[in-house]
Amino acid sequence: KKEYGEHARYTFNFVKKPRPKKAAPAMVLASAPVTPDTVPMTTPPVRPTSTIIITKESKDSKLGIVIVLDGGRLKVGSILPGSVSTRSDLQVGMIIESINGHQVSTSAEAVVLIDAIEGNVTFVVSTGTPSSVADVSSNNGDANQNEDSAVTMPWEEEHFVPVTKAGKQKSPNVIRSELQKYIDGSRTQTNIIDEMGVNNNTFRRYMNPRTYKDQWSALQNGTYRAAARLLAKAKFESDMAKKSGSAKRKAAARDGNTAKKVKCGNENPAASNASAKEDAKLLIDRIQAVQGVSDKEVYDTCPQLVAKIKKFLTRDGMTKANLLRAFGNINSNSLGRFLSGKGQDQCASVTYKAAYVFFEKLRIMEGKPKTKARLKNESEQIGGFSLTKRRAGGWVYCVPGEQPFF
Repeated sequence: KKEYGEHARYTFNFVKKPRPKKAAPAMVLASAPVTPDTVPMTTPPVRPTSTIIITKESKDSKLGIVIVLDGGRLKVGSILPGSVSTRSDLQVGMIIESINGHQVSTSAEAVVLIDAIEGNVTFVVSTGTPSSVADVSSNNGDANQNEDSAVTMPWEEEHFVPVTKAGKQKSPNVIRSELQKYIDGSRTQTNIIDEMGVNNNTFRRYMNPRTYKDQWSALQNGTYRAAARLLAKAKFESDMAKKSGSAKRKAAARDGNTAKKVKCGNENPAASNASAKEDAKLLIDRIQAVQGVSDKEVYDTCPQLVAKIKKFLTRDGMTKANLLRAFGNINSNSLGRFLSGKGQDQCASVTYKAAYVFFEKLRIMEGKPKTKARLKNESEQIGGFSLTKRRAGGWVYCVPGEQPFF
């Protein structure tokens, strides 16, 4: 308050840390004689263990299992259908005692350890008791019914920390970069902010790298952990979707469906790919045939055009080479700099005007109306956005009677 005054607003982030348990005294009954009759005979509970070995074909191979932390113990949360783990005795709900002789305490440590192993992965597991494992059931239907409520994913843990493949914590700069890529290739920024549960000011401060002299100071910003959880969840869902699709394709190949389709002429990958590329070229020709679009006034921001370019490149058969030709045979380096730019710092790029004209023609060809963002830009930016990059600093000289315009 002395530094900022009474008007300042303060934000505190509290992290609950477990208290260390105090060691029990060595002699609890030091004053009383210890006899066989006074010592209670207790036997610690023993869980039967078993050893399960799963072989990884390579270091990058995946086992297709999800390891969760439940009740302080690592357990098998789920097993991907069609994965190598389904051919082993590993079952959902088993407690993982050790992996290749190493005892791990968090799911992140287990994932890092498994990813580093090449060859045999040896699990020592125990079944535990059905009452303590919510997702253990002999009925697969019951297991699926309780999966959402019983299984705790790694990013849902209270002390979740994002780590790299080497086991090191991801820096705020890495999370910031991954989050920006996720925003560019997915939904709107507003929806993502709402899903993370942070306010706009907190998000903007985190996304601006100049806010923090030391990047690790950004750990105090709630956006760091919210973004890390969101990215971990998105990566898991993407990996599961890819593996599920791969498993289905392999199953279809085993059944001979793929061979039948190719033999009957219903599906030819080479012909289909060539047809998609030809359709992409025809689409570009139709777009370029649209007339009446001027490049003197641009009413889309650089980030808006970057999002349109990335979305357009996801179309079947579309390549960067085709898009470069459609933009007037511009250099690939120019396109790369434009895609990696921040804000309006690439407004002087030749890609800026070329991309605006191309996507404006596409909008007219498809008969789509102008978006709210486009109408807002037209009302606020009279004459369009600037097409020249403003130099930092400098002086503006005026003669008497003239007024400087910035």
